[in-house]
Amino acid sequence: MVVTAPERLALAREVAARLASRPGVTSVFITGSLAVGLGNHTSDVDVYLAGPEVGASREQVFAGPVRIDVHRLSTQALAESVRRVVGATLRSDDGADVVPERDVTTALRLHIGEIVVDGGAAALRKTLNEHELTLRRLLITRWLNLAHYGQEDLAGLVNDPEDGDAAVMIARLLLRTAGKALAAACGDLFPGEKWVWRQLDRSAPAAFPHAHYRRLLRADPLATGHDGVRLTDLRRFAQTCLAATAVLGWHGVPVTHQPRWRGGDGPLRRMSELSIRAYQDGVVITSPESRRVRLSHEAALIWALCDGVDESTMQRDIDRLRSVHTAARRLGAERVAVLTDELLAARLIHGGPA
Repeated sequence: MVVTAPERLALAREVAARLASRPGVTSVFITGSLAVGLGNHTSDVDVYLAGPEVGASREQVFAGPVRIDVHRLSTQALAESVRRVVGATLRSDDGADVVPERDVTTALRLHIGEIVVDGGAAALRKTLNEHELTLRRLLITRWLNLAHYGQEDLAGLVNDPEDGDAAVMIARLLLRTAGKALAAACGDLFPGEKWVWRQLDRSAPAAFPHAHYRRLLRADPLATGHDGVRLTDLRRFAQTCLAATAVLGWHGVPVTHQPRWRGGDGPLRRMSELSIRAYQDGVVITSPESRRVRLSHEAALIWALCDGVDESTMQRDIDRLRSVHTAARRLGAERVAVLTDELLAARLIHGGPA
């Protein structure tokens, strides 16, 4: 029997309501792809049960053919997760103060979930809503970190013909991760990877080249007659998405202000092998040989805009961003020239042909 997505969600609500009557349960919320308008008729649903004395555990229950993952945790544990998330400093030197991944995931699920029984969950979600930019930044950090590791892996594969298949696989993963980062930058905070297509369809700016993104992911750069798609094309477009995420979305600037999604023919261009990670105190650019360079947010913005432009085009891009971006307002023409020269000297961009 095929159960439609709306029917699955309705069954999950019924099960959640029944589970709410269990001893000690005071809050219940539903989460998962179906709860946020993603998923399909095969998607499962997650139900969270919280209460003062509820112990941490997980089980699966079935409502007919529908599998429901039931998560239990104490209200104190839920509140502590929210507290750690909203208190995140997001500095590059956080060290042991980095928010655990499980806290970010729990907070995200509460933030985007559907509350069935409120015994304090709504107040915690209100707190998360008041710190939505921090929550967004934590999710962006997850994807930027994964992309960084992808770039490291790719650097060791691209120059060996025997590793071509592995290089293509990693490049596709990098591009998918970049799509997730961009979705988070757009405020679409579903943490799972599978529905990145639908997230971009509903949340990415109108100018985002959806067809190009799909084409890059589906193409085989190693095949004969590969329709002109090179491995470098995957890498460069992923970097563009990640750069827009780190220098715009990280700051809460809508990525509708991204000047262009596909590089031009100008001389100033980012080195395609570099990864970018954003923090409260600046941006870290890393090269394949693990050379780390910390940039100010102003320098990082210039680096991100170097996608095949000349100096006059970059200055126009910065001028258009002044009304929405604090870093752009600190970039006069003289400082742009100085920072561009420093980026060239540091080999983070180059000034020749692509």
